[in-house]
Amino acid sequence: MSRPQDIKPTYTEIMTRILDAAQGTIPLQEFSEQVLALRTIQAKKPLQAVRTQIRQQVGHLLVFLDPETILPIRLAMQGVRFRIQVDKRTVDSGKVQIDGLSYYLPRQFPLKDIRFMDDDGHPINIQVGSVTEKVKSAFGTYNNTVWYADLKDWFRDRKVYPKAYLLFTILDWQSGVFQLEHEPYAKRDSALLQQRNQLLVDLFWGMLENTAWEELLTHEAVPTVYARLPEKSGYPPDHWMVALEKDKRMDVTDWSIRYSDGKGSMLDEMMREINGESRNIPAVPFSREQGKLIYRFKVQLKHQPKIWRTVETQGSQTLVDLNNVIVMAFHHDSEHMGGFWKLVPRQATSRGVMRYREVDLGDVNPLGEGSGAEIKIAELDLTKGDKLKFVYDFGDWIEHVLTLEEIEPPQAKADYPHEVARNKPRYVYCVECEKKGKQTIAKWLCVQCSQGPDDEVLLCEKCARKHEDHYLDEILY
Repeated sequence: MSRPQDIKPTYTEIMTRILDAAQGTIPLQEFSEQVLALRTIQAKKPLQAVRTQIRQQVGHLLVFLDPETILPIRLAMQGVRFRIQVDKRTVDSGKVQIDGLSYYLPRQFPLKDIRFMDDDGHPINIQVGSVTEKVKSAFGTYNNTVWYADLKDWFRDRKVYPKAYLLFTILDWQSGVFQLEHEPYAKRDSALLQQRNQLLVDLFWGMLENTAWEELLTHEAVPTVYARLPEKSGYPPDHWMVALEKDKRMDVTDWSIRYSDGKGSMLDEMMREINGESRNIPAVPFSREQGKLIYRFKVQLKHQPKIWRTVETQGSQTLVDLNNVIVMAFHHDSEHMGGFWKLVPRQATSRGVMRYREVDLGDVNPLGEGSGAEIKIAELDLTKGDKLKFVYDFGDWIEHVLTLEEIEPPQAKADYPHEVARNKPRYVYCVECEKKGKQTIAKWLCVQCSQGPDDEVLLCEKCARKHEDHYLDEILY
C-alpha cells in the first residue's frame, strides 16, 4: 500500500534515505541541513531541534565519531571483527550459542536469519535453533530462550578443539551475515590479543568518562566504540562483553555499562541486601601504623563555602566518628542520619570544568549504625587532595564537601577526632536590636517571618524567644 502524497515522510525515514546513500562520514552540520531541506520543522531554532532528532537515532541509524561528525551505523559495523572461545561442551555438541551476536546486529534482528560464510566466501551450512531454559533468581524462576547455531560438521572439518577461538567478521550488518574462521588456541597471539582488548575497553572507558549520566547504553556505545576502533578489521579482540568483564573499572549488563564502584540500580541495592552485604565498599586491610595516622579534612558547606571547619580523625576511626565531629563542629542537631560519598575525578568538560562521580560509601545514624558504620577512614584509600561528600539530614539535605589536606602522625596526648580550625566568622546582627540602636549578634533566622534573601528576620537569642512558635533556623558562622 503506497503512502498518500499529502503525508510527509518522518524524520526517521528521511535520515534513513540520506544515510543509505552515504559512502562515508558526514559532517553533522551538513546532515542537519539535508534533513531540514527534506522536511521543515516548526521551531524557533530548527537546526537545534533537528539535531535533537538526530541524536535520538544514535545506535539505531548512526553513530558519532566525534561531536561534529556522524557515520551510518551500517558502515560503522562493516568489517568489525571479534572472537569467541569455545569450551569442551560446545565442541562436543557442535552447538554455538549465538545470543551474543545480537549486539553486532540491528536491534531486534531475528537470530534465526543469521548466516555464516567461510574464509573462502562460501556459505556454511548451519541450522539455527533455540532452547528454553529455566533460570532461578532471587525473585523466582523464569524461562529464558537461548539461540544456537549447529556447526558440528564445520567443527569436524576444521578440527576445532576445546579452547579454540571462533573469529567473526561482519560482512553485512543489515542482513546478519558473518564470516567465520577458526583459530587454534596454540596459534593465538596472546600479546596482540591483550593489546587489542585493552584498546577496546579503553575506548569504552573514555566514553563513560565523558558521558553526563555516568552510564552508557550498550546499543549506543557498542557501535560507537567499534567505529572509533583503529584497525577494526585487524586482529580481532574478544567479544566486547568478554573484554569488559575482565576490566575491573566497569560493570556490564545487557543494556548498560557503568562504573564498577558507582551508584547501583535499585535492583543492585535489593540484591545486596538479599545477599546480606552491609558494606557498600569492600574492606581494605591496613596496618596498625596506618590506623594511627591522622587525616586532616577541610569541611565546607557546599552552598556556603566560606563557612568551613577543619577536623582531624585517625585512620582506625570510622565514618561514624567523622560524622559526629562534623555535626558537632557545625552545630547540627544530632537527631538525623548522615551519608558519605567518595568524589572521584572524571574527565573535565569541554569548558575545562572539573567533574566528579560519586561512590556511595554508606550512611550512619544517631545510634552509630548504618551501612557505613564499620568503614574506617584508612580503608578509603585516600591521598592528599582527595574529596568526600557528606550530607547531613536527608530531609533538609545539608551538603558538605570534605578535602583531605594532610595525612600525618598523631600528636602526643591528643584526642581524636576533633576540630582544629574554622573560618573567621562574618557576623550579622539582630534586626530587632538594631531598631533600638544596639548591635547584638544574631543567632537565629525566622524563616516564617522572612520575605526573602533581601528581607531576612535575623534574631539574637533573647529576641528569638518572641518567635518561639515559628520555624527558626540556626545561623552558622
